[in-house]
Amino acid sequence: MAFTPNQQILELVRKSRQILVVFKKDWSGDALAGSLALAGFFRRLGKKADIVCDGFKQPANFSFLPTFEVKTQIQNLQKFVISIGTAKTGLAEFEYDHSDSKLNIFITPTTGQLAKEDLATSLADFKYDLIFLINTSDLESLGEIYHQQPDFFYLTPKINIDHHHQNEHYGNINLVNLAAASTSEIVYDLIANWDSSLIDEDLATYILTGLIAATKNFKTPEVTPHTLNLAGILINQGARREQIVQSLYQSRFLSTLKLWGRLLSRLNNDLDDKMVWSSLSREDFLETATSPDELIDVIDELIVSMPKTEVVILLYEEAIGENIRIQAVAYSAKNLDAMFMARKFNPQGSKELAKFIVPASNLAQAEHEVLTEIKKQLA
Repeated sequence: MAFTPNQQILELVRKSRQILVVFKKDWSGDALAGSLALAGFFRRLGKKADIVCDGFKQPANFSFLPTFEVKTQIQNLQKFVISIGTAKTGLAEFEYDHSDSKLNIFITPTTGQLAKEDLATSLADFKYDLIFLINTSDLESLGEIYHQQPDFFYLTPKINIDHHHQNEHYGNINLVNLAAASTSEIVYDLIANWDSSLIDEDLATYILTGLIAATKNFKTPEVTPHTLNLAGILINQGARREQIVQSLYQSRFLSTLKLWGRLLSRLNNDLDDKMVWSSLSREDFLETATSPDELIDVIDELIVSMPKTEVVILLYEEAIGENIRIQAVAYSAKNLDAMFMARKFNPQGSKELAKFIVPASNLAQAEHEVLTEIKKQLA
């Protein structure tokens, strides 16, 4: 009898030495929470597991989670092996030093001399022998951790877990459930099928965090009876719902709210509310003592408040030394490809969220150029 995908994944986990859990650079709370839950579960199975996200910064609103576990890059992925045959000569002494950016190795044989033919080099196996990719539509959206190690991602078995329509099914095994309201929901089902007794209050809290973050506290249309039932199960298993809601939705800084107020006061819409946009100047950030990092959450609020919206565009000025450049964020709320729509501007990010620099002299010009291009794509 053929194994189900869940059984195949469990078999790979059982055979693995060390597991890598990764998620996209422009991450979401669902990606973070699902990754923490999965890695925590693997450790409860006695496996080594690391979590990596390119350039990850620990966010204040998720500080109740162990975000310190997330590394910003893959380290010590593969060892370079130098083999020296000593069967004929033996080994009397071995020394090394590191100077002038060179590693010098000194070997003294017991008898005779070593020859070049006695020396061989090779690469050891990769540190990780299994990869889980969480809430990540494509490999490119992983950022530098993929671009620096494409062979590793090509050669190592990949488990792709996601719920987005944009997912490219790039894994060796793809758990892509479009009916799920969150990726954390899929992670829970996977863990529960293996061993639900290992879900303690911490794992339950991580998974419920993912559900709440992905559904904007159960306000999105994607919420299903299964989602609500799962939330009840997680609370019964000890998930700290009050802590989650307090941290994600009831602990906004006054400065952040002031910034959001300025952004919302300039909100515009077009194409029968399919596209909404706003902009912020450098002075807006200075006067509210905020940064562009605080803008992403407001996109979530707009999506919940405006269900007809398909694309959200935010433009803002950013100081680079003594110069000002104009940045833009395009977020796809429906089954659209934000990277494709903004391709004229050489964006970075994912199909869901694209970031790019607009070569314009001021915000008004940048707004005109970006909106003209996005409208053309939507049409």
